[in-house]
Amino acid sequence: MFLQKLAQGGLLTIDYYKNGALKTLKGSVYCLNLKEQLLSLKDEKEVLHSIRLSGIKQIH
Repeated sequence: MFLQKLAQGGLLTIDYYKNGALKTLKGSVYCLNLKEQLLSLKDEKEVLHSIRLSGIKQIH
């Protein structure tokens, strides 16, 4: 399951769907909100991105 990869820390590459388009984001886990089903990633430029867990296709 992908939650195991999230718990390991380090840099991740995530393929996810947003507004019907497949996107890729590389960053580290900043926050995991299971109540709202959101994952917050901080990319290399220190910008926060929120991804819905249901939209995640693959984690590398």
